[in-house]
Amino acid sequence: MVEIKKRSIPPANFFLIAGLLVGLFYCIVIPYGAGFDEERHLVRIYYMSKLEFMPNFPDPRIHEDVADLSYQRRLVQTPAFDMFERETFLRRFSTFDKYRYGQRTQSIYSPVIFLPQAMIGRLLWWKYDFPILPTILLQKIAGLLIYIAGAYVMIRAAPYGKWILAAVALLPAAMYQASTLNADGFTAAVSFAFIGYVVATYVNEGGGIRPRSVWILAGLAVLLGTAKPGAIILLPLLLILIKHPLPSKKWIAVLILGVLLSAAANIGWWAVASQGSVFSGEGVQSVSQQSSAILSDPLGFIEPLIQGMVLTFPDQVKGWIAAYGYWAGTVPAPVYTFSLIFLAASLLAEPRVKIHTGARLFLIGMFLFCCISIYTIAFAPNYVTGGVLALAKHGRYYIPFAPLLFLGIAGSFEVRPNLGHFMKRLAVVSFLLVTFYFSFGIYTTYYTYCGYNAYTGDRCVLPVYKNLEKENGNTEEIRDGERLNQTFTNDCGKLEDVQVFVTSIPASPGGSLRFSLLDPNGQVLDSRDYAPAEIIPGSYLSLPVELPPKYRNRDFEIELEAMDLPSPETFSFMVVPRDYYPGRLSKDGEAVRRNLLIHYTCATP
Repeated sequence: MVEIKKRSIPPANFFLIAGLLVGLFYCIVIPYGAGFDEERHLVRIYYMSKLEFMPNFPDPRIHEDVADLSYQRRLVQTPAFDMFERETFLRRFSTFDKYRYGQRTQSIYSPVIFLPQAMIGRLLWWKYDFPILPTILLQKIAGLLIYIAGAYVMIRAAPYGKWILAAVALLPAAMYQASTLNADGFTAAVSFAFIGYVVATYVNEGGGIRPRSVWILAGLAVLLGTAKPGAIILLPLLLILIKHPLPSKKWIAVLILGVLLSAAANIGWWAVASQGSVFSGEGVQSVSQQSSAILSDPLGFIEPLIQGMVLTFPDQVKGWIAAYGYWAGTVPAPVYTFSLIFLAASLLAEPRVKIHTGARLFLIGMFLFCCISIYTIAFAPNYVTGGVLALAKHGRYYIPFAPLLFLGIAGSFEVRPNLGHFMKRLAVVSFLLVTFYFSFGIYTTYYTYCGYNAYTGDRCVLPVYKNLEKENGNTEEIRDGERLNQTFTNDCGKLEDVQVFVTSIPASPGGSLRFSLLDPNGQVLDSRDYAPAEIIPGSYLSLPVELPPKYRNRDFEIELEAMDLPSPETFSFMVVPRDYYPGRLSKDGEAVRRNLLIHYTCATP
């Protein structure tokens, strides 16, 4: 893609260089625990490093250090620079029996997926007492290398479409998954290699498949069986070779055996490993419960299934292109724009190749079959619980199958040579812009308080709460003449307003609530009285603030005072544990071991 004296860097080499550089950077800057289900997978890796390979151990425990270091466990979204502080980065397992009891892990995938990471953990954690986070970094790099290897095999093996395959493998969502601890990177790697080699065999060995190719195809098929459940839906891709002669019946048996072993490994492991998980027993997500509900009314299942596919299609495409773990923060809009340009330019850079139209349609059909199948598999448990739109942003599920679509299209047309060279250069520039904006989004999401939107002109609203359940939460109430005082520190720019979450108001119309903002010395900066009719229970009440010019103090205090309320009427406010943000709550001067649920808004970061 990079032009040097009118010669292009081979697409496989371009992917190798770009993938390693970007992937290693992401391995470092994406905080541990920020990836999808990363903490659950680390628990599994942790136990595998102790040679416990079956998930859902009789004792569902998680090591305390594993939980404490996870970015996802934070109660508010705060900068992750502290991950690199000496005390945190060099933290070792404090004791080998310091556990928290919790839910059984849902990371019940084949141990083959996590074997390299578990070997690293066993060597470094148990033999050398190595710090936790540096070991996790090496484990993430191991996963990245597996992904790079699988995608590289696909690009090298594919007889055409190499530019677009490199682009598909370099998309932000794929690289994000490859750079965090999960089962998706391994699944994508194996799927990519399988797709590339099957298509290469179809194109290059039409006169007869070599024994070596049979062994490779059978081996890749078996590897598919060790990936995430559902990966075996790629096995029918082998039907594209049905008219290609094999050396003898023995080799037919070898290929069939590989397919059978793949299906047995995938389905068999899932049947064994899911025992004791949410997918067993009589829970709402159990296989028996799902099957009963679906079989009792198949049409009732199909209707919301199709509805979910249609309504979530735009979000799923965006999720396939780019997303941050748990959809934290905001992916900058230019990421999607330049990703589409990157894909289009890479597709237009492809030379024309003669591939039978039926084969192209088969590849596209396989892509649609795989996407619909994986959506259906993932949709079923959410159908039982009523969450028909729960998969709205799970575009990452389609990463392993995306090459099928583009191999069905690539090389079906060709642009002029000069335009083709320009498209290669445009693809490189687009990739660099995608990487820049996505990386900037990583910075604003994980290393700033305000997030990306505040850097594009929107207001900054803090704190950004995580793991917060408002329903059935704790409350603090005040009667006539009582006051609540809550301190907080402003972590953004000039303060514009403050908000408190009101859970209930007096039934009678009399009285009022005085909502004030004080400076650290107790001087009133702004204040307003609200009648009960002006307050909506179950929502935030906002106090606009006009600070004095050149006011620089970052410490403030919210004061809420009930005035002229008839007895026993009260105002009630939601409170959260004190760990959510730095501050102190008091009621009539007496300390309360909680904090108010608040927001404050600034004009700029």
